[in-house]
Amino acid sequence: MVEKLTPSRTVFNILNYTFMIILCVICLAPLWHVMMASISDPRALMAASGLLFKPVGEITMRGYELVLQNKQILGGYVNTIIYVVGTTLLGTALTIIGGFVLSRKTKLQVPFILIIIFTMMFNGGLIPSYMVNRTLGLINNRWAILIPGVINAFYIIIMKSSFEQLPASYEESAKLDGASPMTVMFRILLPLVKATTAVVAMFIIVQQWNSWFPASIYLTKRRDLWPLQLIMREILVQNDTARILTASDAINKADMVSNLVKYCVTIVGTLPVLCVYPFAQKYFVKGVTLGGVKG
Repeated sequence: MVEKLTPSRTVFNILNYTFMIILCVICLAPLWHVMMASISDPRALMAASGLLFKPVGEITMRGYELVLQNKQILGGYVNTIIYVVGTTLLGTALTIIGGFVLSRKTKLQVPFILIIIFTMMFNGGLIPSYMVNRTLGLINNRWAILIPGVINAFYIIIMKSSFEQLPASYEESAKLDGASPMTVMFRILLPLVKATTAVVAMFIIVQQWNSWFPASIYLTKRRDLWPLQLIMREILVQNDTARILTASDAINKADMVSNLVKYCVTIVGTLPVLCVYPFAQKYFVKGVTLGGVKG
């Protein structure tokens, strides 16, 4: 069926496309500015003002060389990858199990759901959380980042709704063939909700990749365990550029390369997520709709 293009529909399409183009430009302009600034000449960059549409001065990769030569930033990359991979694997697995259990019709289903929803609305706060982690011996080690943030109540509810929307006949036929609950969950039902699983995994990846506050609280004495985002914050907020230069170079070059290094660090820190996000985007609409709409 071909929709008739009326004058009102034409006006709507024009306004809609215009608005979306403007919105895209607004979202992409800061990223483009940072990319152009990161390959600009340091001296010309210091004198430039406003939004950059092209590199100023001679194109140089000096900023990236300084960033990639810094052992602290490379160590932060490794730590962030460890935290992201560990949290994603554990978090996704526990979210799948939690969503599957809550989707089963039992006497404890409603109480468990209410308890989980309660944690979404209320929490003990920073001080009780710190005291619990300290009592468990999680301060100043990797587990302080991996364990507390491994699961999210909202993701469990999404996964629960996704499992509930699958026809009961799948599970019934599997049980008739002698399948155990674990077999039903992982081999029968999980492949049918892979879109929701991909969305949950992507949410965990982005959240953990951008996380720096827990590390600033729980890893105060272990700079070698700091994630990349906390190191970036130190460079960007505290203007600690001299750390990535040798002592002899810092006196003469710190001021000149300060802005350049900030832009390069921003690109280095956000590039992996920008590369992964487009490939996972196709699952977002389907996964969130499947997990969030009952019908």
